Amino acid sequence: MATAPKLVQSPNRESSRMYERHYSPAELAELWSLSSDTVRRMFENESGVLVFENPVRSSSRRFRTLGIPESVAQRVYSRFSNHGVGSRIPCR
Repeated sequence: MATAPKLVQSPNRESSRMYERHYSPAELAELWSLSSDTVRRMFENESGVLVFENPVRSSSRRFRTLGIPESVAQRVYSRFSNHGVGSRIPCR
């Protein structure tokens, strides 16, 4: 009886993203109360995001699917958040 090979997790941070939960733009849009188009623009050029695209298309419209790892979503959320250190607005 053969056993299935086990996936070995690498300590490398980049390869560990493979095992994370990945979100679609629609899922993050619902969580963050934004439009899917806004989330897509936020993550389109972000490092670590999976972009699936068919480069050979007969039409002019491009079709892209984004897979956004949880760690990347957290990084972008904290960057856009007003709750970061040193970003407090003084009370008047």
